[in-house]
Amino acid sequence: MKQFFVLNTISKKLQFILMSVALISTLTVTSIFSAFELSSAKREQVESLHSLSQMLSPNITAALLFDDQDAIQELINPILLRSDVLSVSVTNVEGVVLAQALSKRPSMTQIDDDLNDITQVMTPLTLDNQQYGDLHISVDDSIITDRITFYGQFIVLLLLSSLCASFFLSLFLRRKFLSPMLYLAKISQKITVSQDYSLRAQVQSEDEIGQLTTCFNSMLDNIEQRESSLESEVQLRTRELENANIQLHEYAYQDGLTLLPNRRFFYEKLQSLIDTDDMFFALIFIDLDGFKEINDSLGHEYGDLLLHQVAKRLRGCVRDHDTVARLGGDEFTLILEDVSDLEHAATIAEKVKNSLMQCISIKEVQVNVTGSIGLTFYPADGQNVEALVKHADQAMYLSKSKGRNRYEFFSHAIEEQAIEKRRLIEEIRIALKLGQFVLFYQPIFDQSGVNATKAEALIRWNHPQRGLIGPNEFIPVAEQNGLIEEIGNWVRDQAIEDAAHFYQLSGNKMQVSVNTSPLQIDQEGLWVDEWILACNKFNLPRDTMIIEVTENTLMDPDSPIQQQMLRLNNYGIDIAIDDFGVGYSSLAYLQRLDIDILKIDRSFIQHMETNESSIALVRAIITMAHHLKVKVVAEGVETEGQHQLLQQLSCDYLQGYLFARPMPTQHFIDRYILPFPLAAE
Repeated sequence: MKQFFVLNTISKKLQFILMSVALISTLTVTSIFSAFELSSAKREQVESLHSLSQMLSPNITAALLFDDQDAIQELINPILLRSDVLSVSVTNVEGVVLAQALSKRPSMTQIDDDLNDITQVMTPLTLDNQQYGDLHISVDDSIITDRITFYGQFIVLLLLSSLCASFFLSLFLRRKFLSPMLYLAKISQKITVSQDYSLRAQVQSEDEIGQLTTCFNSMLDNIEQRESSLESEVQLRTRELENANIQLHEYAYQDGLTLLPNRRFFYEKLQSLIDTDDMFFALIFIDLDGFKEINDSLGHEYGDLLLHQVAKRLRGCVRDHDTVARLGGDEFTLILEDVSDLEHAATIAEKVKNSLMQCISIKEVQVNVTGSIGLTFYPADGQNVEALVKHADQAMYLSKSKGRNRYEFFSHAIEEQAIEKRRLIEEIRIALKLGQFVLFYQPIFDQSGVNATKAEALIRWNHPQRGLIGPNEFIPVAEQNGLIEEIGNWVRDQAIEDAAHFYQLSGNKMQVSVNTSPLQIDQEGLWVDEWILACNKFNLPRDTMIIEVTENTLMDPDSPIQQQMLRLNNYGIDIAIDDFGVGYSSLAYLQRLDIDILKIDRSFIQHMETNESSIALVRAIITMAHHLKVKVVAEGVETEGQHQLLQQLSCDYLQGYLFARPMPTQHFIDRYILPFPLAAE
């Protein structure tokens, strides 16, 4: 019932408005009409009483003159015939009632109580402008009340009729005027529910509702067009996003240069295979040999094209379901599924090796590369991705260390070597911090083999567990892992300090030679500045220090290293070519550079007693050096026969176990500095 009176629809609102207007209008009109009728009735009552009084006043005045009270009574009694008259009285000028007539109706008893509802009309009784008394008529509102009652009933009936008429009129108007709006609302709701913007509303009138319907249909046209356009745009964007996702996937999992799977794909593929039950496969690592040289000499464009060609060849060496990936740089990997035997894996590795050995043509330039290949198996050689990759990498580096262009299978011996190498690297770092390195000195004698005028500083590692370790066991590892510079700096500073100490003890120069790794020599020449500063710190005499470098270090005629060597030589630091004869043995740099000493490699010395060719080579080196005013040191002199031959060939200096082995600093001081102080030549 409550819902019925809730104005929740436009139909109810319109009906309420129409009926309210009708009701208010009716009440307003009837109120005005009733007020007018009430005032008119009151006025007519008073006017009729005045008229009646005017008609009777002459006769009553005459009777009053003759003091005929009976006549007066007879004249006023008929007035009581009016239903509204309550009393009639005649008084003289003194106000004395001469005659009076009272109505018999009950209202007379209430005259005193209802004076507010009684109207009194007083008419003077005059004759020839002489007043003789007054006629008083008292009336009630019964006539007016009757008229009001009648009009009230009429108004109620009129109001009910108006309400009924307005109700039916509102129903008609609602159906007439609201049906287009209700129809439009129904169509809107249907479109909202169905999402079908092809529906249209029919124009049912030519008024504003019709215009609204037309605008509504136009809006639906726009929405339908926009929806169609939006749907096309969404489809286009969806395709673009799908293409973008494909591209992103390619970027994330594909190498842009070779179009092979990249490192990320490789690791995820490897993990997925490991997660598969009863899976076994072979993993092959490939590192290209000679790629850097091609990249540096021909340029990166040729290097990129070479990698692209290598990728094609590797793809042709395996089955379609096997994985070929590029990890980066010149490193490639192969995952051979369902391969677990050495023979099958070796066949594929051999195929890869032979394929890489074939000449590759890039822009009419013929280039050649080879591959260092390492193989490992799952699950035999590792149970997880990290172990497999590490073991394959170790096998690959083993093949590279054995001469390249070959393949090697992983073995636990390789891993043990790698572990030992890592342990050695950490121990070298600790040795540098704790000062476990020491210098030994091996004297260099004159031709007689008696007088030691020079000495070579040789590093040793005083290992806390393994004892004294020679440089061959740790220097190559230090060079491979970026530790040689720190070790070289320590050797330089310690050798200079020791040379200064030798000079203080003996008062004579003892030339000290220090081996220098090519990795310590930087292009900017900072290492030269460090040598000069270190020598200045101890005020060493000129020609006290000798820097030994290999001849391969000086081969490039345009290299700034040769200019740096000249700076050292000008400052008074001598330059010695170590292991002369085992490198490129180019003689051109001997002319360009001011070389002080040539040290003939021990490989020439050890065969002199049995091989005439060795004697001829040593003779040629000594003769050439003497013509260039360069001194010669023979390394590795171990027999008296070698000593005699070198004396005959006029070799300037001799170094070897025949005369003295490398010894601790204090032993060297005791034997060659304090007892026999000799001035350096």
